[in-house]
Formats: sequence, structure tokens, C-alpha cells
Amino acid sequence: MKYINFKRFKFSTIFKNINFKRYERILTHVAEFVIFIIEYVFSGIYKNFNFIRRYFLKTYNNIDFKKYNFSRIFKFEALRRLDFKKIYKYLNFRRFYFDIRRFDFRKLTKYLNPKTYNINLIKNIDLISSKFVFIHLPASIIFFGLLYLVIPTFYNYDKSNIENIVCKRQNIECLIRGEVKYSFYPTPRIKIKDVIIKDFFEKKNTLVKVEHTVIQLSIKNLLTKEKHKFKKIELDNFEINFDLKNFKKYKNIFEKKINLIPAVFTNGRIVFLDGKDYVATINDTNLNLILEEYSKEAVLKGKFLDDNIYISLNSKKVDNKLFTDIILKMSDLNLLTKANFFNSEKDKNIINGNILIKKDKHRFTGVFNYKDNEITINKSNLKNIFLDGKLEGKIKFFPFFDFNLDLSLNSINFTKLYNYFLAKNEKKQKNLFTINKKINGKLSLSSDKIYSSYNLVKSFESRIKFNNGDILVEQFLINLGKLGAADILGTINNGEKFTNFKYESNIFVDNQKKFLSKFGIYNKQNIASDLFVSGNFDLKNTRISFYEISSEEKLSNNDVNFIEKEFNYFMLTDGYESLFRFPKFKEFVKSITSEIN
Repeated sequence: MKYINFKRFKFSTIFKNINFKRYERILTHVAEFVIFIIEYVFSGIYKNFNFIRRYFLKTYNNIDFKKYNFSRIFKFEALRRLDFKKIYKYLNFRRFYFDIRRFDFRKLTKYLNPKTYNINLIKNIDLISSKFVFIHLPASIIFFGLLYLVIPTFYNYDKSNIENIVCKRQNIECLIRGEVKYSFYPTPRIKIKDVIIKDFFEKKNTLVKVEHTVIQLSIKNLLTKEKHKFKKIELDNFEINFDLKNFKKYKNIFEKKINLIPAVFTNGRIVFLDGKDYVATINDTNLNLILEEYSKEAVLKGKFLDDNIYISLNSKKVDNKLFTDIILKMSDLNLLTKANFFNSEKDKNIINGNILIKKDKHRFTGVFNYKDNEITINKSNLKNIFLDGKLEGKIKFFPFFDFNLDLSLNSINFTKLYNYFLAKNEKKQKNLFTINKKINGKLSLSSDKIYSSYNLVKSFESRIKFNNGDILVEQFLINLGKLGAADILGTINNGEKFTNFKYESNIFVDNQKKFLSKFGIYNKQNIASDLFVSGNFDLKNTRISFYEISSEEKLSNNDVNFIEKEFNYFMLTDGYESLFRFPKFKEFVKSITSEIN
């Protein structure tokens, strides 16, 4: 076929056979996709349009059209010789007749739907397969990193330089006796053996001895010894000799604006001394110490008096006012103490504060002030399931622990207290009056009301003194109400194998009739209105001895021995369980009065 005859194509027939409504939705999506492609392409062109426009305008302005004769160009083209009618007759559009219904546009939309593509396949594409990235580069980083850490091992560390850097920078005088070496594992550090730190005030005395010292270094400037930065000091297997006479001086240093390197003390002990005299020791001690310009923190764990002890101290300075919080715990005693205090505005040497002490179900809260190593308790409340009252007085810690306290009870439940005592095992009962020799002081103890099963004792008041493990009962007055009164005084002596109470007692009977009725004695006309008794009470073996019993006259030895035998039989056969049982005491009194009469 030499030409295309457009007359053979009937476009009206073609469009009649096309159902545009059927493909309206498909064509809409195709049109939107084509528009998107066009906009995307031409957006890039539009971005460069200004550049193109400026370039062609510049070129156009530089063209001198007078130099060019365009008539010569048109004469060579001979455009007039072209007959477009002849070209048209060679185009036969009938060959392009096609039926759109034969095309399945669903296949086209299938490829345009993003859900048909698995995006996760991109994850499986191996973008970089070079061994350099995964093997050589990491290996090089590790190698040069280790080399950086290992190089300081070959340095020579002079002891005097280390002493200047570690100690003199912190205003401390120390001496290194052992070797000094560098280690990069587990972190960069300097290891020192056998370090001695001198006392701040008495340079001849040793404050701290340390067997192993580790100084942790910062990664920065590791290759320059003079620029080493110390992050932390660890002192292992140490001994601190704390002189209580210098406590106030240590306290002043602690309150100064100092900034020491954080220190950790492990596996050591703290020895408390009073000059050259030994006072106490905290063993198995671990101590974390952070001293900065405006804050101090210290945490101590160890063994004190065969008990686990925990002490936490946190001190901060705000607006030239020092606030300090202290927490003390002792595990076996189940003791918790919390205190917070601050400097007095009137007198800088006085520290005011609040305190909380809890032991088992016992609770004590109070307001106090501290001056010259002495605590003065101004107001306080003491409460537990046995008693309720108030405590006032003074407690002194240095150079020795001493106190002078007044405990005034509103009431005491003797029945609960006695049952609580009996619930303890026999060993704890016998060791109830065993007092540590370091506890010294005076206690005034009184109660306005006593609750008991038979209401024999109404109230009491006493003065007790603790002296090097012994207890001195200077006065113990017992109010028996209308029956009369009694007083006891004596000393509890503590030894390794014994605890004895040597006592003297006076018993006064005001109303004989009520006294005899209370104890069920009806065949006795008269009894002594006053009675003196002295003897010894073995508190560990729970046995009593009477040295003397007298009224107007002394009783005979046979009568005294008889009373002693009856007392041990009725009152101490079951140990402490029957000692304060009124029915047992009633039988004992009836027995001795009838027999002696």
C-alpha cells in the first residue's frame, strides 16, 4: 500500500463501539498518574527555568542581527515546493482502527498498585559487600584503641611526682612505700602499694594506712603524664586511726570549701582512739566519700559491737547555711536513726535539729541542739506498746559516751512488758542486765501510772547510774497505794560468768488491815509496820540470798534461811516466769507469816 486513505476510517463508528462509562474509573486513575509524572518532570525544569531564561536572554542580547541576511537562508529551503496535500493522501488512518474493548485495564492498574510490590525486599539487598567495612575498619579501630591504652604502660612513674599530684594537690601529706605501675584493664588506672597518709594536725601520727591504692584515670590526655585527670581513688585493705580529741578539728576541715577526688574505701577498719587509749572499732568497713565545694556525701558500712552498721551522711550548703542529714542503721538491734540539723542563726557554734529513733515497735521523736560535742534534748515523745512518755536531758559522745536523761512516763503497761520479757529465750532473759562497758550515764525514770493484773503497784520513781558495765540503783521508790510503800537500792555487777544484784530494801505498811486482806491473811493480829531486807540476787541462775531481815529486831538465821528457801521455792522455781506473779507472791507471804508467827 503506497498511501494511507483517511477516508477509509470512520471515527464515529469507532467511538460508538467504545463504552467510556465502563472505563471511566480506570481512565481517571491513568490520567492522574500521567499528570503526576508530568508535574514531577516539569517541576525539575521549572526549577532551572530562571537559569535557562537568563542564559538565552544574555545570548540573545549579544547577537547582532544586522550581520546576518536571513533572505539567503529562506531561498535555499524552497518551502513553497512542499505540497502538504500530497503528504496527507499517503496517510491511511484506517490501518490504525482498533477496538479499545480488547484491552484489559485491570492489568495496568495492577502494576500501579503499591501493595503488589514487596518493600521488605529492599532489606535483603546487600548494599555493601566490602570486607573493609566489616572486618578491616573495626579491626583497625580496636587495634589503635588498644595501642592508645597500652602506651602509658611503658612510662616511668616517679613516686615523688605521684605524691605531689595525689596528695599535695588535696592538701594532704602522704608517703608511698611500695611500687607504682600502670594498668589499662578493666579501665586505665595507676596502682600503688603501701600508702601512708599523715594526720592533719599531728604529723608524727598516722591517720590512714592503705595496702592497695588504685587511681582511675580519664581517657583524655592519657598519653601525657602531666595532664592525667584522676576520676576516682579506690583504697583497699585500709586502717583509719580516728582520734576523738581532734573531732572538732576534723569537723572544721569537713565544713571547709574543699573539692577532693571521690574516694572509695574497701575491706578495712576504723579505730577510734582517745589520745593513746583505745575506744572502739568498726570492722569490715566499706566507705564511699565524695567531698565537693558545697556538698559532702559519705556512706559507711561495717561491723560495730558485733552488729551490722550503716551510716549515711549528706551535707549541703545553701545561702551560707549548712543542712546535714544523717541516717544510722544497726541490723541485729533493728535500730534506725534519722537526724537532720542546721546551724543556729543566733550562735554559729550551736546546731539545731530534729531526730527520729525507731527500734522494733519503739518510736522516739525529738527536738535537740548540739554544741561542744554534746546533744541537749529539749522536747521529745517516746511511745511503744508498753509505755508513753517524754524524754529530756543531755547526751555526750566525746571523748566518751555519756548521758544524763530524765524519762517521765505518763503510763506503763507492766503486764505487756513482763509477757514480752518472758517471750524471749532463756539466754536473752539472763543477759537482760548485761550492759556494754562503753555505756556510761545517769537515768531518772518514773511513771505516774502502772497497769498490771492485780494493781498492786500504783507508781514509781528511780535514779539509775550506768558505770563501765555496772548498774547502780541509787533510788527506786515504789508506791503501793493505801497499802504502803517500798524502796530498793543496790548495784548490779556484771562479769564474764555472773550478773549479781546486791540490794537493800525497806518495806513500809501503812494499813495493816488492808495489807492482810490483800494477801488473804486472817489469823494474824499484828505484823511489822516496817521491814528491812538485804541480800543478793543471782540474775543468771535466778536464785536469791537474804543476808539480813529485820524489823524492830533482827530475825534469827534460821528464820532468814527459811524465808530464803520459801522465796526460791514459790517465786523462782520456774525462773523469771513466776517472779512477778502475784498469786505466787501471795502464797509466799502467807507461808512465812504463819510460820514465823
